[in-house]
Formats: sequence, structure tokens, C-alpha cells
Amino acid sequence: MWQTMLLLCMLLLKLKAAANPQITSFGADTADYGSDAHYKCELQNQKGVLQVTWQRRLKDGSVENLASYSKWHGQQVNEPYQEKVMLTEASLSSASITLKNLTWADECCYICQFNVYPEGSKKKQSCLAVHGISEMQTKVYPSTGDLADTTKQVTFSCSATGKPAPSIRWLFSPNVTSSHEPLAAMEANDDLTLTSSSNVTVLVSRGWTGHADCVVDTGGRGLRMERIAFSWNPDLGKKEGETGGSPSRGMVLGIVLGVLAVIMIIIIIAKWKQKRLKDYKTPEAVEAV
Repeated sequence: MWQTMLLLCMLLLKLKAAANPQITSFGADTADYGSDAHYKCELQNQKGVLQVTWQRRLKDGSVENLASYSKWHGQQVNEPYQEKVMLTEASLSSASITLKNLTWADECCYICQFNVYPEGSKKKQSCLAVHGISEMQTKVYPSTGDLADTTKQVTFSCSATGKPAPSIRWLFSPNVTSSHEPLAAMEANDDLTLTSSSNVTVLVSRGWTGHADCVVDTGGRGLRMERIAFSWNPDLGKKEGETGGSPSRGMVLGIVLGVLAVIMIIIIIAKWKQKRLKDYKTPEAVEAV
């Protein structure tokens, strides 16, 4: 008796498996900001499949259709996502999409759905987390007054936004002395990213030309660096000021010659007008006078 029941259970399991074809999915669960993400779904048995649809599930639980494929309508990508989503493979048994130029808004779950007649829809979900750095800003603030004739304070500033929380460290050209320890701060943003900032003040010597490198790390997702160039040469500024303050002998001579040339041109024009008036006087005009 129990053997008969076991056979019936096995038969029911086989029938259920046949009625519910398995979906195999491929795709990364994490990707870098600004990169592309690829997803693929395969259905073991395409019998009765009418359409394949790609969707995304937002954080509030709502679902949006991205793209679809069917024998009657072919490939279709919905209007808001035509620059974002590419159907790289489309058939009734296998479908692939590529998400272009990832941003924080692309961080959600993606669903491939096979509409099968008469069983209904078969779905598979893959969720994506976006990591990396979306923005960096750097500045330099030289001090208004020098500490001494040979020393100057310079403050370098760097900020970065990303996920996980970015960490910032500094690299400097030679002959730089640290004046204060770097001041660090962190701020949480509405899109769940974090903005880290760091200011560091250093002492540079007269004639120094170099740079500060802001190196940002988000933990295992690669490094990003921006260079801030700076130079301090007060002697060059003074020489330029002296040259511009007193005119040279050549400049004075040029001004004098220019004035004389203008006077000569005025005299020539006046004489030419006088001669022209004299030539155009007629005998009748003379007699009338």
C-alpha cells in the first residue's frame, strides 16, 4: 500500500515540475557607478510562451515595465528607458538586457517574466546594488598673509560622494610640512549615499611648485585620485610689479614720437584743405566779391 502511495507522490511531483518550467538567471548583484550591468534569463521549456517581459521593482514595491519581446510585436523598449535599457538577446526561451551608465537610481530589483499559456506567468528576480564614487570636488585656499618671508600656509580641500562611505587620504610633493592634522567630516544624503570631506593645511617654502593628490577609496571598488596643483613664487610677483610701475626709456621715446606724428598729420591735412578751397574758386565768384 505504501509503495503505491509513494509512486503516486513521485508522479505528482513530476507533473508539477512539468507544469512549472524552471528559470535560470545570470547577472551580478553589485556593479560600479557609471558602468554597465548585464542580466539574462533562460526558460527550460518554451512551450506555450507568448511573451517575455523585463520589469524593475522599486523600493516602494511598485513595478515598472522596461522592455518586452513577443512573436507578434518583436522587441520593444518602453519610452522612458530607451537610452538606459538594451535588449541584447530576445527569444521566447532566453532574454538578456544591458543597463547602461549606472546611477544610484538604478539600484533596485529586476524581474524577467515569461507569460505562459495556459499556466500563467513565470518570474525570476535579481537585485542590484550600485557601488563607487559619483562625484569629487577639490579646492585650494592659500593664506592671505605669510607667516614669514620664506613660509606660507596653504589649505587643500577634497570631498567625495559615493557608496560605501568614501575614505580620503592625501599625498604631497616633496618639501611640504604638515601644519595641522586633516579635518574630516561625513554627511548622509537623501539617496542613501555618503559624502566625505577632508581639509588639510600644510606649510610650503618660498619658490615651491608642486601638488596635492586627493586619493579616495570606497573599499574594494578601486581608487580615484584628483590632483591639485599649486605654486608660490613671491619674487616673481614683485619683479612684475616693478616692471609695470615705472615706464622704460624706450616706452617714453615711443610716446613722444607718436605725439609728433599726430601733430604732423594734423598740419598736412589743414594745408591740403586750404589749397583745395583756393583751387575751386571760380572767376565769377572773384568778380562778385
